[in-house]
Amino acid sequence: MGYRKVLAFYLEQKGVSPAELAHRIGSPRSTISALLTGRAKEPTLGKAKAIADALGVPLEEMARKTYEEE
Repeated sequence: MGYRKVLAFYLEQKGVSPAELAHRIGSPRSTISALLTGRAKEPTLGKAKAIADALGVPLEEMARKTYEEE
């Protein structure tokens, strides 16, 4: 599916804006924007864990969806 689609899915599902997610993980909004637009392919493992925790989603679940075939 790709990380950007997975991130967009969970943001919508959880009702969290990109700006709110950035605030929750202590990163600039541009970091989340880059992930959502594909300018950044995938976050570092630490950042991915912080994002998953902030969204209340297991990291393993996000990783599995990222690498699933569409």
